Amino acid sequence: MPSAITNLLIIIVTVIIALSAFAIYSAFFSVQGLAFLQEENVIGISKIVQVAVSQVSFKGLPPSYNYFNVSYLIWINSPTKYVTVIPFVASPRLNPFYILPSNSQNASIFFSMTNGYIPLNTKFSFNGNVYLPQLSQLIGKINGVYAYDLTSNRSYILSAKVSNGQIIMLWILYYYQGKWYRLDYTYLNPSNAGIGVYVLSGSGNYVVNSKNIYFTPPRQVTSQTGLGFGLWFKLISNATTKTYILNVTITPTNNKDFSILVWVIGNKLYAGTYDLSSNKYIAQTYLITLYQNNWYFINFSLGSQLQSSQKVNFTIYNLSSQKWLNTTTLGTTTQSNGYKSTVKFGSSLKTVAISQAYFVTLKNNQGLPNFYNISSTMFKNGPLYNNTYNYNWTIAKSNNLYAIGYWYFVNPSYPPPPTIPGILWYWPNGNGKTNYPQIYYTPEQGYNTYVLI
Repeated sequence: MPSAITNLLIIIVTVIIALSAFAIYSAFFSVQGLAFLQEENVIGISKIVQVAVSQVSFKGLPPSYNYFNVSYLIWINSPTKYVTVIPFVASPRLNPFYILPSNSQNASIFFSMTNGYIPLNTKFSFNGNVYLPQLSQLIGKINGVYAYDLTSNRSYILSAKVSNGQIIMLWILYYYQGKWYRLDYTYLNPSNAGIGVYVLSGSGNYVVNSKNIYFTPPRQVTSQTGLGFGLWFKLISNATTKTYILNVTITPTNNKDFSILVWVIGNKLYAGTYDLSSNKYIAQTYLITLYQNNWYFINFSLGSQLQSSQKVNFTIYNLSSQKWLNTTTLGTTTQSNGYKSTVKFGSSLKTVAISQAYFVTLKNNQGLPNFYNISSTMFKNGPLYNNTYNYNWTIAKSNNLYAIGYWYFVNPSYPPPPTIPGILWYWPNGNGKTNYPQIYYTPEQGYNTYVLI
């Protein structure tokens, strides 16, 4: 009897233990099953989400061009009615997977309407943990960034302010069962589209001819009284062969053409004057040694009012060291009074970048302040600043200059234009038709090549 009772008790205890174990097992796996189903649901959504992005469009922020406004058209296809996105700009790492948003997002989402971009009223401050769908792995805690609720299957504008080398990240989030999940992410690299500042490395010829617009001597293109010419340039890489920066060929009234040349060999800068009738240098000289990626301003002047008859005076300035480096005088064989000049900038070898250039011709010594102001304006405003307005104002206010010519080769969009006309402002001289400056455009003969700086 006692043995039977003992066996019965053992059976009862065993059943109780088994039932308890089953209850614990059932409770545990019901929770795990719910978590598993939750994970599978989020993973399923993440597999269906699609992001489409347009080509980049951008513009520079002058005059520094250190940053760019970049815009993309984005479209997110999701099985959910809404998705939440966090756009932000970041400096790239080896793996963008681990880049987290920061407070300085520099990126926003807009909705495009007929009257422009409209800020979204679904923007909100995001604070909280973000997880991956797989195993609910924590990516990171995000605080103090802006997020946007977007309607699925609709186009939006992603706009960002970036500098060279930065990328734009876009997180796509989904809130489910009390947690934020990152369904997907993408990153956009504007630099791949050529974002930056493009400047000229080589151009076709510009033939400036005042004879065609019926001016009487002294000529407005090449003036015996005074001619000035200058430009900004930088050395990108050492020149393995002779690389021209500037070639100005002047046709005087006696038709004895001569050229004023500036070129680079290696990292050495040279200047010379050349007689085209004999195909010989009149004079040539070494100027300075150039440092790569330093901007230099070089100009030359000649003419009797400048005490420079039959000679050319060169000066050169280094922007980085803020020093004038050299003053050199070279001879010519003739005076420069004439109606025609042909100008060519740079070389297609892409070793030198040229951002802008000018010329100015002087009528009399009363115009000397404005004559020198043309070069000082380009010099003080730096290599990337567009001086069109300044030169237009100067010629309009001074009838002691014959003409100003100007080229601006800086372009903050891709692709740069294949040709760029020169802008010419002439004061009328003897034609009796007008008493105000006339504007002409000198077309380019040939096509430009560019470098990205």
